[in-house]
Amino acid sequence: MRIVLAALLILAAPAGAQGLRASGPPTVLLAADEPAMRPAWSGAPAAGVGFAWSPDGSALAVREARYNGPNRSDALVVLGVDGTRSELTRWRTSAPGLPRWAGDAHVVSLRDETLDVLAVRDDARVVPASAVALSPPDGRLALAAPGSGTVEWLAPLGDVQVLNVTPSPDGQRIAFEVYGGNLFVVDRDGSGLRDLGPGGRPSWTPGGEWIDVMLTEDDGPQDTTSDNVAIRADGTARVTLTATPDRLEMNPSWSPDGRQIAFDDGDALFLLPLSR
Repeated sequence: MRIVLAALLILAAPAGAQGLRASGPPTVLLAADEPAMRPAWSGAPAAGVGFAWSPDGSALAVREARYNGPNRSDALVVLGVDGTRSELTRWRTSAPGLPRWAGDAHVVSLRDETLDVLAVRDDARVVPASAVALSPPDGRLALAAPGSGTVEWLAPLGDVQVLNVTPSPDGQRIAFEVYGGNLFVVDRDGSGLRDLGPGGRPSWTPGGEWIDVMLTEDDGPQDTTSDNVAIRADGTARVTLTATPDRLEMNPSWSPDGRQIAFDDGDALFLLPLSR
């Protein structure tokens, strides 16, 4: 397993309940001089801004930006853990959607109404048939079929703006936030909508039974409190995993083995052990 990480500090031990709890304080992983945030584990749904691990953990698909004075252009790029780099798209002034993997050899994104299916390798002949949950920059919810190039637009809550669209590990459910509202889970066909209450930046446990979120409060311009909270995907339980009023625990990312959660406080990254 790999994780994108940087400087870390140790937090106070958090509380737990409902059979799921933190089993110790977060530990230091790596010291560095630059602030770090939004960790994402290899082999799990991505939790970062503009990047996603390949299913086999060998590469990252990212949306890069370049600036020429006030002008910005973006492109989708694949970065191999072996140091290789390949550009999948041209640099454009209109930002592409965030990249998501369709198998190990293709990356997909939504650009306006267009589904881009991009081969990572020259020998990538067969495009996986499995649907991929996506959200374009305009904040809609879509289910894309890379094999046929078609897109089905889902609107379980009507005309609302969604963000942080995160499919379950088996791809059968989709967690998403409503801008300015709660966290929801919906079945892949658009049915079975469940309101899970407040929570942001969802990250599924590998078995799909829990979703870790950050629960924040703010005074308008900035966050004042933030903790990691695990919510059962059916909405029947909520467990507070961190409770440190002097730090903002944000952007959780559940490890592929379900035993740890990585998160940040806006400046450093942390690793929190779990037990059941």
